[in-house]
Amino acid sequence: MTLDVGHICSVDGTGSMSRNLCNAIRAAVRETDICGLLNEGASLGVILTEIACNKVKDAQAAVAGKVKERIAAILEEEALASIRFGFRVYPEAGGEEGAFDPLFYPEVECEGLKDLLGPIIKRGMDLFGSSAGLLLLSPVFVVVSVTIKLTSAGPVFFLQERVGQNGKCFKFAKFRTMFTGNDDGLHREFVKQLIEGKLSKEETPVFKLTTDPRITRIGRVLRKYSIDELPQLYNVLTGDMSLVGPRPPICYELEHYSGWQRNRLVGKRPGITGSWQVGGRSSTSFDEMVRLDLRYLKEWSVMLDLKILLQTPMAVFRCRGAY
Repeated sequence: MTLDVGHICSVDGTGSMSRNLCNAIRAAVRETDICGLLNEGASLGVILTEIACNKVKDAQAAVAGKVKERIAAILEEEALASIRFGFRVYPEAGGEEGAFDPLFYPEVECEGLKDLLGPIIKRGMDLFGSSAGLLLLSPVFVVVSVTIKLTSAGPVFFLQERVGQNGKCFKFAKFRTMFTGNDDGLHREFVKQLIEGKLSKEETPVFKLTTDPRITRIGRVLRKYSIDELPQLYNVLTGDMSLVGPRPPICYELEHYSGWQRNRLVGKRPGITGSWQVGGRSSTSFDEMVRLDLRYLKEWSVMLDLKILLQTPMAVFRCRGAY
């Protein structure tokens, strides 16, 4: 919970008003909740711990009501009415534009030239690599496009809403490998069970459906050798993706992420290839994939990106875990 009180406390040079407001708020919340100053005292914040997902709205109303009662004893009615209450819920609901609240991720802000140099080099590699790839692979684009058109009805490219860096949504491009007009209910249910750990190894531990009836015959070939991923070079060129990084989830996948799993999307653009692709692809479990992504984000360097890029062709040709 946040309270915008800057206009009230700014006239108090001693800081006593901020302290009085904090004391009033502490008296209204539980001992396990944490109260303090935000934005150099312009706002007050309270971390309300252990609130069940189905009780969030009730908790907001109850806490706001108690806090207003307490601070009414130290503020005039006009000042009390001017305070703006806000609530930020973590983990945030997934899927919509701007799903990630920057308040929860202060570490993603760069500080100084040293912190900017690495991302600048990484972006330079992305621009060079995607431009060269689109140019050199243009004959492949033509052949695949014609083949898709001749073998099944529908568009050549498949565009899908995906969640990228820090929750920003973008249009993700692939060569179409499925029949048109499909219901995604089968995949939605599969993803839900996979993320929640309800699939046993006997059923299948992989991240993709191995016998998806929606896939065309040519689509299976394109997926096996990751040729369907080539249009994402355009996503890299436009800045929505990077050559190397975590894979961007579908919006409905994010709805089932727990807090630690959500961290795989923080700080770096999603990639065409990454630690997961060269380290096992779909033969790993979902939690193992997340851990690989988190390790990549923690240990990231330009040399690590180069290493993954050099390992990617062999991983593609081996086709291990590709469906």
